[in-house]
Amino acid sequence: MDEQTPGVEARERAAVAEVVTAVLRHDLRNRFSSIRNASYYLMKQAQKSELWKADPRVAVFFQLIDSELASAEELLSARGLTVPTEVRSRVALCEVAEQALARSRLPPSIRVERTWQERGRVEGDGESLALLVRCLIDNAVEAMPGGGTLGLRTLRSEDGRILLEVTDTGPGIGEELRARVFEPFMTTKAGHAGVGLCIVQRLALRSRAWVELRPGASVGTWARVSFPLVEEAGAPAGT
Repeated sequence: MDEQTPGVEARERAAVAEVVTAVLRHDLRNRFSSIRNASYYLMKQAQKSELWKADPRVAVFFQLIDSELASAEELLSARGLTVPTEVRSRVALCEVAEQALARSRLPPSIRVERTWQERGRVEGDGESLALLVRCLIDNAVEAMPGGGTLGLRTLRSEDGRILLEVTDTGPGIGEELRARVFEPFMTTKAGHAGVGLCIVQRLALRSRAWVELRPGASVGTWARVSFPLVEEAGAPAGT
């Protein structure tokens, strides 16, 4: 286990917590909005009744509902998570992928094939990018419980971007599920949280990258992350 394990584990926990918190905030805001709309409608109807004039507590209660909803929404906007500080730099994607591989506990039944055709650099936090690759590796390995081949490759696209490809030889993902794989908590595997690919997408966007997931050429699944090139291989920083 490497020396950076505590920091790596903290970043992984923060990434999962970020996804869960974002989903909960979105869901709760929608619910609070529904409550506020219902409260406003009931208040307007109550103002037309004799009860509104007869009992001053009715108006106070509606004000209390509005005040408590506002306080709850303020709590949702507060950031209580301690997220490890990102250190952005120019990193070689192939080196990040090797780092992620070294941290992955691959079973003996998984054979790894790596091809580093492109060694140019991308901009981002090295630990976050390693987590991105690790999530893709874990997702591929989980698709091959009986063993198979895990493929990793970096290459240059025709428009000059750096591509990271991760492939597996598992059963693949059905077309009906492929459009939902980046949704939080979307999983077909019992006992899994279903946040790995959502984390991949979030971390990719921080480096101005995007993620694709398709069926493999013959079997399995093919994942590609496309990054903008910021430095040629071998070129000094700032050139």
